[in-house]
Amino acid sequence: MKSAKKGIGFLSILLLLLLAACASSTGGKEENEKKGSEKENTDAEAIEEGSDEEITLIWAYQGNEEQYQEDVGRFIEEKFPHVSVEVYDAGTDHPETLEELVAKGKTPDIVTMGAITHTSHLKRFELDYDMSELIEETGFDLERYEPSFVEFARNQDPAQEGRLVVLPITRPSYSLHYNKDVFDILGVDYPRDGMTWEEVTELAKELTREVNGTQYRGLDLDTPYDAYTQFSQESIDPETNEVLITESEAYKRYLGLIGEVTSIPGNYPAEKPGDLLHNWGEEFGKGNVAMTPIATNFGWLEQDHIDIVTYPVWEGYEGIAPQPRGRGHAITRPSEHKKEALEILDYLLSEEVQTIKSKEGTASPLQNPDIHSAFLADRPEYQDKNLESLFLHSYAVGPSKRSLYGDGVITTAGIEYVNSGKDLNEFLRILQDQAEKNVRSQIESE
Repeated sequence: MKSAKKGIGFLSILLLLLLAACASSTGGKEENEKKGSEKENTDAEAIEEGSDEEITLIWAYQGNEEQYQEDVGRFIEEKFPHVSVEVYDAGTDHPETLEELVAKGKTPDIVTMGAITHTSHLKRFELDYDMSELIEETGFDLERYEPSFVEFARNQDPAQEGRLVVLPITRPSYSLHYNKDVFDILGVDYPRDGMTWEEVTELAKELTREVNGTQYRGLDLDTPYDAYTQFSQESIDPETNEVLITESEAYKRYLGLIGEVTSIPGNYPAEKPGDLLHNWGEEFGKGNVAMTPIATNFGWLEQDHIDIVTYPVWEGYEGIAPQPRGRGHAITRPSEHKKEALEILDYLLSEEVQTIKSKEGTASPLQNPDIHSAFLADRPEYQDKNLESLFLHSYAVGPSKRSLYGDGVITTAGIEYVNSGKDLNEFLRILQDQAEKNVRSQIESE
């Protein structure tokens, strides 16, 4: 019996060992399979992200390679060593260059646009691509932007569907420039941030007078079209193509402003005052002009006697600067590297890169105040200037729907109005008639 018990015991022990071995083998296989599956998933994600995959992007950059390198190339090379970039001087500023590039089989992955309003050229060459879905998928942060930039960019969709086909990359800056010497000579307080066009016009009247043989001019309007854009209004009904000039608030107030400023005695010539408009800064440089509102001229601002405040705003449209028609980057529809392209643009719009560029003098479209406070920090000649004024206002977003046709009269309307000597309402009817002819001509030529 003892021998029988020993045999049974031995068999029991052997069976237990075999079961343990099987269990160990099965468990190890399952764990290995689990680890293998996790590794495959990780590898798949890495491939999808393309973080280490060597790729070549074609970049249509409106400017030479040196400008590209200074603007974006230096950042890309350091952060994305696996990305090679072929740079071509082509873009929407000169759409024929973009057309030639596509014709050569060098369809770009990214197009840098001189103005984000040029999106019709992207559509023309079938390059327009709505980044909205990709932005949502990748977690790209649109909220970093000053909100009016995104809305304005969406309003540039050539399909007029609110698509985001371009990302703003610069902040256009507008300012009311003033000559402190003129204010000091005339004993008038300097302008302040937040002034309206109506307040600036009244100040101009106080500053327009002759002293010691010098005729001082209170306000030179230079090229006032930017003031018209602050209304974000359309002069042609986008649905019916009906011309709306005679009932347009924007036209009435815009031309009314030009008429009032040019009629201040001594501020503009009595005869053909419009001939002094569109002088591209020449008048302010003469030293007898107290104020001029234009895109910020940093060459003027370097001078000790020149400073800036916010660009004037319209009553009822307080806090709104002209439209931000600055530069932008667009990812193209045919690109096979959309995610990689957006990853690069994401980095170029990072706090790190934007702070560097802000210090150097590129105003950021983002809303981060720390980035703005660093603006021109590397340039000591600007440290006592009112640079904060450049970031106080949001921007006009433009109409959400636009007519396919232009009125053909807005560009020179101010000059023609004040030179005509006609009543404003009468002149608006003349513009209405001419614009209607222009629209009919455009329709008939299709």
